[in-house]
Amino acid sequence: MITAIVSEKGGTGKTTIAIHMAGWRQKDGRDVMLLDSDRQGSAGYWVEIRKQEGLPAPDTAVAVGTRLRRAVLDAAREYDDVVVDVGAGQGADIRTLMGLADIVIVPLQPTGMDFWTVGLLDSMAMDGRKVNDRLVAKAVLNRAPTHHFDTDAVAAQDALAQCQELTASGIVIRERSSVRRVVPLGRLVDEWQPKDRKGIEELGAVYELAYGESLALAGETELHATSAGRR
Repeated sequence: MITAIVSEKGGTGKTTIAIHMAGWRQKDGRDVMLLDSDRQGSAGYWVEIRKQEGLPAPDTAVAVGTRLRRAVLDAAREYDDVVVDVGAGQGADIRTLMGLADIVIVPLQPTGMDFWTVGLLDSMAMDGRKVNDRLVAKAVLNRAPTHHFDTDAVAAQDALAQCQELTASGIVIRERSSVRRVVPLGRLVDEWQPKDRKGIEELGAVYELAYGESLALAGETELHATSAGRR
């Protein structure tokens, strides 16, 4: 299965989502390739830190631009799951993934500037569906304020309702210190102490969205996250 995390704007938290999808998929016993198509290389650094710490980590490789399509197709033949972290604003790479992926997850911060990009991403998804009838494109609100009466999140959902192919998942991931801190340490949010169950549940909802199954972690019962699911 090919899962791509894309954004036209930086700072949306796409790498955090990508490493959690790849890391948790591996914990679920899958053979996973995490392709880093972001020139900043953050996903690859996260994998290297885990290896240095003796922690299990998915395989990783860098593939940008003209190399991306072949890298994705080759990895899809060799691995159970391919997760691609696509750099912000890399329109050509985003279009490539729209034509290849089973699901494209678009993290958006609930701010006006992030939602200026929604129309462009919706257009890319519509073009992708013309050559890839498997494609599901879902938006996730990320780094939202922790108070639940945030009007920006409501406005963001209203803006997504105008899209044709990029649709709202209904998932909102709040700004949490545990999620913000784990990546530089080479960890996943379920490996953070003290345990942040809300952080796990919110990112777990994205996992369920992508893979159609609840996140199950060692030593815990299944986390049945609420999500809109696929079309």
